[in-house]
Amino acid sequence: MVKLPDLDKDPTLEAMDRAIEARALQEPKRNYLGMSAIGHPCERKLYYDFRSTTRTAHDAATLKRFEDGHRGEALMAERLRLVPGVTLHTLDPNTGYQFGFKDHDGNFRGHMDGAIHGLLQAPSTWHVWEHKCVKDEKQEKLKKLKASKGEKDAFAAWDEIYYAQAVLYMHYSGMTRHYLTVSTPGERSTISCRTEENPEAAIRLIEKARRIIEAPYPLARISNDPAWWQCRFCDHQEICHATA
Repeated sequence: MVKLPDLDKDPTLEAMDRAIEARALQEPKRNYLGMSAIGHPCERKLYYDFRSTTRTAHDAATLKRFEDGHRGEALMAERLRLVPGVTLHTLDPNTGYQFGFKDHDGNFRGHMDGAIHGLLQAPSTWHVWEHKCVKDEKQEKLKKLKASKGEKDAFAAWDEIYYAQAVLYMHYSGMTRHYLTVSTPGERSTISCRTEENPEAAIRLIEKARRIIEAPYPLARISNDPAWWQCRFCDHQEICHATA
């Protein structure tokens, strides 16, 4: 019998990771400015995102986290539907497709996770439903903000990008409430946060999108220091700070 070699790494799993990365590079680049990103504070980053300036190559670990998030959303929807009286649509009953919104000649778009009705804490009100899968520390931060600021104001203080997405989906759908579920990896621990509409914030974000889409040149950076933490981890750093 041939003795099994002692390997520090598994070549099959390494090949799997490379295949995951290669598959991601074949996926088409988004050709619009996303409502899921418009809350980012750096308008130059969004300007470059919209124009597909930099081809981002995520590593396998990051791509697996994205996949976990997508699968977790489906699992959470399945669990919510177990609650008597809850109706959750993840597809638009009128079209059979995901709920989607467009503005600025189709250059600004978003797709919400669903619409939910029958929540025990507000049974007669339709809510935009969004689900996020985050690290334990980020979920714990939301718990603390709900305790210190109250549920209504916690979301805006927790994550400005997710909050902007929520505000826009309420605006375009006509729903006045948002129901966020937040789970840790594996969907083992879940908390929620209900939020009210914010029409003024929605209008500001729509105008921000117009400014980015129509800009004839790159807009202002969030910082002129390439070592600033948000610049240091940005996909466009070399182009933006003229080091490439």
